[in-house]
Amino acid sequence: MAKLKWRVKLVAERHPGIVTETELACIERDEDVGLADLGLRLDEAKRLTAALQAEMVPAQMAAMSECPRACEACGRRLAAKGHYRATFRSLFGEVPVQVRRLFFVCPCRGESEAKSVAALDFGGDAVSPELAYVTARYAALALFGKIAALLSELLPLSGTQHASTVRNRTLRVGAEVVQAHAVELQDRPAARATSPVVVGLDGGYVRDRHRDAGRRFEVIAGKVIRADGTQHRFAFVRDGQVPASEAFRRALAAAGVGANTPATVLCDGDAGLWQLQREVLPNATPVLDWWHAAVRFEHALQAARGLGAGAAEARLADMAVRGLERAKWRLWHGDWPGCRRRLAALCRWAGRESVREVAGADKLRRQVAGLPGYLGRNEAALVPYAARRRRGEPIATSFVENAVDEIIAWHMTKKQQMRRSRTAVQPFLDVRTAVLNGTLEDAFRRRHPGFRPANDDRRPTAAAA
Repeated sequence: MAKLKWRVKLVAERHPGIVTETELACIERDEDVGLADLGLRLDEAKRLTAALQAEMVPAQMAAMSECPRACEACGRRLAAKGHYRATFRSLFGEVPVQVRRLFFVCPCRGESEAKSVAALDFGGDAVSPELAYVTARYAALALFGKIAALLSELLPLSGTQHASTVRNRTLRVGAEVVQAHAVELQDRPAARATSPVVVGLDGGYVRDRHRDAGRRFEVIAGKVIRADGTQHRFAFVRDGQVPASEAFRRALAAAGVGANTPATVLCDGDAGLWQLQREVLPNATPVLDWWHAAVRFEHALQAARGLGAGAAEARLADMAVRGLERAKWRLWHGDWPGCRRRLAALCRWAGRESVREVAGADKLRRQVAGLPGYLGRNEAALVPYAARRRRGEPIATSFVENAVDEIIAWHMTKKQQMRRSRTAVQPFLDVRTAVLNGTLEDAFRRRHPGFRPANDDRRPTAAAA
């Protein structure tokens, strides 16, 4: 049976008028083919792109080594110091290269010792920005081992990729790219928000890699919602290397929120979260999450409905339920003093001898007695919830609980066996939030000029011709 052949050749013109031709691949097919043999296969595409990369990278490195470096002051050509070997790792395979070293400081600049630099600075890790970006982006969405298997399946990477490789590259991206990008945004005054923003705070627990330090440690996650609806997620370790207040201030600065930005802060009543709000956003309006307050009332109402075991105690149960509902109604409309009086009266009523003898009275008394303490500790954050609801203003932290699930729970705790180090988890949190915020590509673009120009996927295909 006759065969069809396609020869893929690379025609290179490194110098004007000098053309070299290299055959990259030869693809053969039978004339009678099935569906599996139609078109290019994945293994053939891998070999083709790997062969193309193996030709392009050494040629580019050789061209850079041939370029003379001259002193800007005297015009003297800088001497070469030789080469060092490296392996350039990219999405299309690993290519061994030779990197020339040049004298960077000319003797005319003074008697200082001449320092040499490489013709191309790999930054201590010869990994292409695109490979680092793809690895970190998808490692923030799935397990490291699964991402290593996916990259090995689809890309012409040399050798078997390991989960630790994915982990280490993601760690470097978080520390060297995302955090540096956040510092740049923090120093840009144009990024400051002048319209009101909503800030939500909540906490989650991550399994500790070092069991002697405790089984878990807490990570604070949050979300900033601007007036135009844009959202910015952030997360940091509560007892990490950086103080929580400073980490919170940096996270808000990256979102364009300063100490004087009009803000509303919502949380579940945790004293540590309110302390962060007072230190970083002292002028913000604190709001206690209505859902957490309503759940405490619901527990007390369940105890009141179960008061007594017969029809004789039904009247007592109705009285307790009415008292709790009236206290809750006053809290809903912002009347905290009236709510407190109702709860105090209900506590006195539940302490009567005739009520104490009823089954379930002790549970009711404990539930009711805990309400004034919880609400009193959050008195400054009790607001007219009904009025805020009518105005369309937030009264619950469901949006920030969703952020906790996105950043921490789904990727680090729920059905996951991974453990994290308290000192090394922050870069992973930064990468995760950058992916969710859609800022990871911008961070790479700022660090590596020429990396994926903006709106590159929207350009017409003919523009590349």
